[in-house]
Amino acid sequence: MKFNYLDDFLRDLKSLKKKIPSLEQDLKNFEKFIPGVDFSKNKRFVILTEDSRKQIKIIKTRLMVRSLKGSSKTRLVFSFCVCEDCIDFIEIYLKNQKSREDDARIQEYLKCHN
Repeated sequence: MKFNYLDDFLRDLKSLKKKIPSLEQDLKNFEKFIPGVDFSKNKRFVILTEDSRKQIKIIKTRLMVRSLKGSSKTRLVFSFCVCEDCIDFIEIYLKNQKSREDDARIQEYLKCHN
């Protein structure tokens, strides 16, 4: 499975790393966990958008972060492309700083993958 990081995601990550020192390692742990997961049957994942024609799912989940002592305040939005077996990380944010994912960013991502 391939993992790609969008530029906006990398900007989010850079700003959050200052507040959450373990974030990069937590993300690597998430990457190790993700390959065997069935997103439609796991309660930890919410499918926000699904495009069956392009076989892309936009998924949101909680990211467990060691620096926050198990608190589930960190949210991760990513796309899973079934045919390419690849994950594109779209957005990462803290729930107490932002209440919802950036719909405009998701729509822009989907437009680019037409």
